[in-house]
Amino acid sequence: MEISYKLDTIDYASKFIINNCKSKLILFEGGLGSGKTTLIKQICKDLGSNNNVSSPSYPILNIYDCKDGNIFHADLYRVKDISDLNELGFLEILDLPNWIFVEWSNKFKNIFDKNHTLLKIKSVSKNKRKLSLSNYDF
Repeated sequence: MEISYKLDTIDYASKFIINNCKSKLILFEGGLGSGKTTLIKQICKDLGSNNNVSSPSYPILNIYDCKDGNIFHADLYRVKDISDLNELGFLEILDLPNWIFVEWSNKFKNIFDKNHTLLKIKSVSKNKRKLSLSNYDF
């Protein structure tokens, strides 16, 4: 499934994702500056989180509160080795029933051998994005 959205209609994209993903494990792919974190901020808001959502590039993992439990937000851009993820307990987090958002998941595709939704974000212009959503069952 594909949609296009503008930054001022990002709530539309968020609701589209929440309503069409078959898994709470959502993998985000897109280039630097494509809007992955911006979209995750809106999804967290729509899921009821009041936390300040920010890119976890340096801590690698952020945890936010929401009405249905914790939301986990990982950014694998700076991760060089899977052992770094093991130290965080990341592989165990993937088995939780919570919402889990992973940026730069394509760096470690082999660890996502479970049901997930893949979102590919492409910049069309400064304020417009194209979003592709695919659900994968294992």
